[in-house]
Amino acid sequence: MTDLASTAAAARLALKSVDDPELGVNIVDLGLVSRFDIADGRIAVDLMMTSPTCPLGQLIAETATVAIERAVGAGWTVTVALDRVTRWSPDLAIPEIRTRFAPLPVPRFFARAGHMFGW
Repeated sequence: MTDLASTAAAARLALKSVDDPELGVNIVDLGLVSRFDIADGRIAVDLMMTSPTCPLGQLIAETATVAIERAVGAGWTVTVALDRVTRWSPDLAIPEIRTRFAPLPVPRFFARAGHMFGW
């Protein structure tokens, strides 16, 4: 593995150590990393949030920055930015996480009542 490849792998692994504090799931498995670029001593990451107005976005970005800096060591400029335009969807998460966002089945009572009352 080249130095660039090993640094990229270390940075990606570091991102897996950063959890969304509300969901308790790492940002990689949630599918929040919308861009990862590495070249010329720079690592640039864009993160989307599960909600564009997420009040914890900056905290997550700062935590990701520190995690990457610790993983790759000195000599790298790390930038983690929030992508508030790209919309997150549960479809971006790994399958094990995606099931957490699946709609719950409607209890039979409500299904029957809905049918009776035209809901």
